[in-house]
Amino acid sequence: MPRFFRRPASRIPPEILPPDFLTRHGLARRLYLEPLTGLTPPHPWAPLTDAEWEALAPHLAATGCGLRAPGRAGRPLADPRARLDAVFRAVTLKRSNAEGGGRAPWRALPEGFGKAETIARCHRRWAHAGLWGRLLRAVAARDAPPALVALTWRICCAFRRAVRVLGLAAIVLARRLRLHSALPAPSQYLPDPELAAITMPVCLAAARHMLAHPRWRPPPGFLRLLQDFHRFAGGLVRIPGALEPP
Repeated sequence: MPRFFRRPASRIPPEILPPDFLTRHGLARRLYLEPLTGLTPPHPWAPLTDAEWEALAPHLAATGCGLRAPGRAGRPLADPRARLDAVFRAVTLKRSNAEGGGRAPWRALPEGFGKAETIARCHRRWAHAGLWGRLLRAVAARDAPPALVALTWRICCAFRRAVRVLGLAAIVLARRLRLHSALPAPSQYLPDPELAAITMPVCLAAARHMLAHPRWRPPPGFLRLLQDFHRFAGGLVRIPGALEPP
């Protein structure tokens, strides 16, 4: 059992660490099970089918990404379907193991899809417009059409490529939707503000107890537990690109 889930042997007052704390918050599931069970199997890239494009087009129109919905400003793209195909192709490219693995750079996009800089800029612009977050929510919905569900892996790849643009809120969203392939690294290596909110009351309760009982000292196992809380909530400073989900 990981040290994180070992309750310190010395007695800790239940007002600091309730006996059911780990199970009540589902920390084993959150930190170890969901990062594995929430991965979407990859599949070979292929051009969008008519059914897939029909499922995607309303979302592009609603966010003003390539298609213009009634009442929205902006110039539509000449071929938004081809542009989306190019984005999906770029974000699903991987480096070989000899090159270190992980995502391939934008410049690896084959020339037939257009200029890599243009596709990368379009991807970032659509991220700011909210397209990737909207699509991620759409594929996670219970009533998502099969044609859209078939694109889950590609949408996850596009979303995780935009995490740096979208910030911490994107990581929180992917976790809440349990689409861990949309994260740029295994979940337990990334910042987790919700975990921090869960564990902070334990730290505050321990501090209050020490003030009220000056002779009480927390057992070493409890201090290590708090360190683990901090480590999991804060994430790693540097994460190798090879750890990106497939």
